[in-house]
Amino acid sequence: MALKIPALEKDEFLDGVRSALPIFIGYFTCSLAFGLLAVATGVSPLLAILFSATNLTGAAQFMAINLLGSGSALGEIFVSVLLMNLRYFIMSMAISRKIEFGGVKDRLMLAFGITDEVFSVASLRPGRVSRSFMLGLEGFSWLGWATGTVAGVTLGSFLPKSLQDAMSGSLFALFAALLVPEIKKGHLPLVLALSAGGLNMALYYLWKVPAGWSIVISMLVVTALGAALFEDTPDAEAEAEVANA
Repeated sequence: MALKIPALEKDEFLDGVRSALPIFIGYFTCSLAFGLLAVATGVSPLLAILFSATNLTGAAQFMAINLLGSGSALGEIFVSVLLMNLRYFIMSMAISRKIEFGGVKDRLMLAFGITDEVFSVASLRPGRVSRSFMLGLEGFSWLGWATGTVAGVTLGSFLPKSLQDAMSGSLFALFAALLVPEIKKGHLPLVLALSAGGLNMALYYLWKVPAGWSIVISMLVVTALGAALFEDTPDAEAEAEVANA
């Protein structure tokens, strides 16, 4: 049954789709690498596709696959992914002030599609953001991530294993792409990243803590120290004002 959208809402929906086009391209290429990496790790194509279709968590999915490949327990993977994705709770609360909801179902549906990029586009849009715009923005972004994973697992079914194994480097490339722009804004992200990395290495190699739990402990400890020792910067305050606009 075709989805019927009133004329004004349809324009808003299409505007959301157009705004999501750059996100679609970025998500497709990144999730293609995720699909290849998932297959190389031993995850079945169907599970890899379901993972992307139901999570839309980007970096956390790469981390989960990496932990799965290292033999981490499911509990470790679950807690690690949960902690990495806690930022979406804050993003959802901040952007909810700008969105015109139609009810609880709208809130649940729109909360599912919140990502870093979607949040940025929606928060910088002047004035209130309509439900139809968010559906177009989030829906097309989700489509890029889901179809990219489908393409990745399809390619992974016939690419040489040596090439599939090389895709493990995409995990580090993704985290570098997320970290470098933040480092350019100030020294704090670099200090926290190096501290978390150093603590994780010490826990894993010196004290033999399992990979999943070493990541969890590192995230909790460094986040707590960062919150306690560093005050908000002017940039952070400005971003908060934009989110609350």
